[in-house]
Amino acid sequence: MIKENIIVLLYPGCISYEVALAAELLSEKYEVLNATPDGRDLPAQTTGLSLRTQLSYSEVNLDNCKAILVPGGNPQVLIDNKEIDRILIQARDQNLLIAAICAGPSVLAKAGILKGKKIAHGYGSEQLEFLKEIFSEVVLTNDQVVIDENFITAKPEAHIDFAVEIGCRLGAVDASKSGRLKEYYRGTLGRKIRTLALALLKNKKGQMLLHKAYDTSKKETFYRPLGGGIEFHESGKIAIEREIDEELGLKVKVHNLVEVFENIFFYEGRPGHEIVMLFETEFQDLKNYDRTEIDIVESGKVISQAVWRTVEEIQTEGAKLYPSGIEKVLK
Repeated sequence: MIKENIIVLLYPGCISYEVALAAELLSEKYEVLNATPDGRDLPAQTTGLSLRTQLSYSEVNLDNCKAILVPGGNPQVLIDNKEIDRILIQARDQNLLIAAICAGPSVLAKAGILKGKKIAHGYGSEQLEFLKEIFSEVVLTNDQVVIDENFITAKPEAHIDFAVEIGCRLGAVDASKSGRLKEYYRGTLGRKIRTLALALLKNKKGQMLLHKAYDTSKKETFYRPLGGGIEFHESGKIAIEREIDEELGLKVKVHNLVEVFENIFFYEGRPGHEIVMLFETEFQDLKNYDRTEIDIVESGKVISQAVWRTVEEIQTEGAKLYPSGIEKVLK
């Protein structure tokens, strides 16, 4: 059976590391093909490493393609290239996943496929002034990674998040393990103290809305309040609003800080260390309190469910409630 393929649109002066991890993750499931303007390999003096190519842009056929990747660098050499415009327009029309990083989004914008789209990019203010005509109908952000329908764009420093997000969207990465995979490639897995903001969401029955999960190493079912990591220059309250919007697609109001915990633990056989901030939180739409279960989504994939439980119900079930020490506060 012929594998579906991923096309990487390389060019002289591109920065290959920005898409290298994405290609590595995707190669387990897909055939990754490199294309250059003339079909020639890119020598080391233009990329740092020699890059083999399989196709010229004119030879690119998207009939068996799942995604297009465009690295950053200096895409000025493509300014008059009509073949790359053809590929990108066809990819958009076929609803393929199109991913570009750093200066790569300017290649998409030149092809006219980003109109009305929200993107991340690697340009400074002076460069954007020079490129304002290309980006005239594009919504520019300062976000690290942006997903807008079938477009994924990123800043260069977010190349790991960019790669893992692409892998999740294309089924080459288990979305439920995406956070740990990012930590692995950053070299921080099991070696970094994480700061988390978690939401204390309660219904009229006194039940909390919790993420239900399972540790295969301990053979243990456990529950944890919803929320996640606090990003740099982000408050705990904003982190909860963002995380619940991303994971549940729902809006919340975040109120008082209830407690701060230090949580030292093992999960799936690996050590972890967290500082956890727990905040009183409520849904903006009261109808959400009537929902029995709510899907938790990561990178477009349902990875688990959020369910309502009291401490007593969890104990009766023989499960655990984390972070350690939260039961005393709740009681």
